[in-house]
Amino acid sequence: MEEIKIRLNDFLFNSGILGLYKILINVEKEELMRIEGNCLIIKTEALDNFENDYIKTMIDTYEETTKWYSIIQKKESINNLNLENEDAQKIFDEQYKFIKNAMESNSYKAGYEILKNKEIQENPYEDINLIKQEKDYKEKRKLLLNIVAHIEGNKEVYCMKDIIYTKINCFWSNVAFLNRNANKNDIKEEYKKVFVNPAIEYINSSRKSDITCIECGNLITKKEAMGMSWLNDVGVDVNRKKSGFWNFNEDTYICPICNLVYSCVPLGFTLIGSNGIFVNNNESIKSLKKYNSILKTERNLKEDTLEEVYGEILYNFINRTEQLANEKMSSNEPKNIQVIKRVGAKDNQKYEFNMISKDKLEILKKCSDNFKNLMSSNVYQEVLNNLLEGKKQYNTIYKLLRENKNISVIKNIIIIQLNSMGGINVQDRKERIEEMINEGENLKKYFYFEKENQNKLKSYIYKLQGALKANNIEEFMKLFTLFYGSLGKPMPNCKAVKVLIEEPEYFRLLGYSYVYGLEKLADKKQEIKGGNENEE
Repeated sequence: MEEIKIRLNDFLFNSGILGLYKILINVEKEELMRIEGNCLIIKTEALDNFENDYIKTMIDTYEETTKWYSIIQKKESINNLNLENEDAQKIFDEQYKFIKNAMESNSYKAGYEILKNKEIQENPYEDINLIKQEKDYKEKRKLLLNIVAHIEGNKEVYCMKDIIYTKINCFWSNVAFLNRNANKNDIKEEYKKVFVNPAIEYINSSRKSDITCIECGNLITKKEAMGMSWLNDVGVDVNRKKSGFWNFNEDTYICPICNLVYSCVPLGFTLIGSNGIFVNNNESIKSLKKYNSILKTERNLKEDTLEEVYGEILYNFINRTEQLANEKMSSNEPKNIQVIKRVGAKDNQKYEFNMISKDKLEILKKCSDNFKNLMSSNVYQEVLNNLLEGKKQYNTIYKLLRENKNISVIKNIIIIQLNSMGGINVQDRKERIEEMINEGENLKKYFYFEKENQNKLKSYIYKLQGALKANNIEEFMKLFTLFYGSLGKPMPNCKAVKVLIEEPEYFRLLGYSYVYGLEKLADKKQEIKGGNENEE
């Protein structure tokens, strides 16, 4: 039996390969494929009834995010409503409105046209009109449940219509079931006609041609050559614009196999709403799978944001580093990773590219516990972005101190900043950070036990923050010295103070550690006397 070899290439093609792999796994065709390094090898038999496999995997993957699913979830509630109660009637009216609006959307109307061509008997639009005229809520319920039963019984059409217009058309359009002239045709047949049949014919044909596929390099005839204009923000419509090609000869044709691979892109990305994220890796398909494997069946993507998933992908990557080492696969560990986001409103989407270098990944690994401690805070994403964009964390720390919010997370941010600075003295600098925090805590305790004026301390803290914000070491040390003198206390003489003065690059790091110590403890006796906080 002939085999098809599909090699990793650019990010979009790679996401298509991952999507194709997911389809074959989902329909239990794993015995018809194997992985060899950066190559996915499938037997031609894997394309038998592939249109069914494609639709099934789309539904299995995205069903719970669809309007169809929301409608079916309302069935039990509609059944249980006590419709003699006015409040229940209002709930019924809201549910009816939601379902009616769904049925009257262009996508569901087109779905019904598909079903009409299959000569179905029921007509939900007649029931909608009857509900409008009916005054008895129990009769209304019977009619509405008929509509729900119709929608539920034709899952493949209505659920796929939702997926087509909220997931698939984020990546490609204007062909197959997304062709305006074909949106009322059978979904499977349209996909089969545009993607599956040409691929099978291409495999079975013999050809003589000097045209090559720009993705895989295989020979194709002019008849077999596929354009790429149907890929959003990527393809060029060669029929309309040839000026971009050398001597006006277009050369962006792809073969039917690569065309099929590209159709699987929406399954390669992790989608949250209409936005998506994909981790690209050209080392191997096994690595590509691992770095995109954060999605679990129990995950509720409806409650996640794209940035939360982005952070989790990075965290997942960090955790896998040790596993790769244990498996003696460190040679396959990438020097960096490329994260691609598909973002924006439906009609204004774009790809965003984030290249995360190996040194950033090393910092993420070293600070994994600190980032874990930040996960539940509202500054997690800001701290992560600062690291990835090469920004210092001081503005974030300053903001937290000024707003007096999330003070407890500041130490984690300080440690992340320390690791970002690198050097050979990281452990020594951690000890100096602890010293400055302790000095701040000791002064805070002194003010409590000696019943000193708390406003005086607040003013001191405020001025120190201003000096740190301006990166003014002279002003900071002036405030520091005079304040202890005004209290009749000796100025701290720990190693950290010497480092703060002599090594300007650590001034703000240690200065903010001191201020954090001052702000860390509240003006309550039990907290002043209390033990250590559990933090990294």
